[in-house]
Amino acid sequence: MSMMTNFQHKNFKVALVGDTHGNTLKIRKVLKPLQIDHILFTGDLYSDAKVLSARINASFDGVLGNCDNPNQDAQEEKVIEIADKRIYLTHGHRYNVKKDLSSLYYRAKEINADIVVYGHTHMPKSENIEGILFINPGSPSQPRGGANASFAILEWSEGKFTHYLVQVD
Repeated sequence: MSMMTNFQHKNFKVALVGDTHGNTLKIRKVLKPLQIDHILFTGDLYSDAKVLSARINASFDGVLGNCDNPNQDAQEEKVIEIADKRIYLTHGHRYNVKKDLSSLYYRAKEINADIVVYGHTHMPKSENIEGILFINPGSPSQPRGGANASFAILEWSEGKFTHYLVQVD
């Protein structure tokens, strides 16, 4: 389940995207000028991650969501190590994230994750729970709960990372 991702330069951007459900047109237009190095895709539809990465010339790691065909050559969860951070990538449906993050928190503790990137709710959220950063980028095509269409960015610069939400018009 673990994978090491190395980048050739010190400063880089990772787009956190998911819940596109076959509609990538708007987000492609927003991602292209941001010079994204890598995409972490939270599922629903996994094939969209392939399209996005090819269109913006970025590598990607993705997982399957509850709306994905389970017979694809992809996993339901992944651990990716970027810089000095251990990132747990999951769709979140198996951890009941629409209710709360408690099950996902215990999974993150179990695998020693620093950052958890998840989807499923279609609502953006960023929360630090006992030193673990949980980020849901929302959905760029089907936002819910009054949220705007969105994705998130993790950016490494000079040995530090920041994260922020990007709204899609």
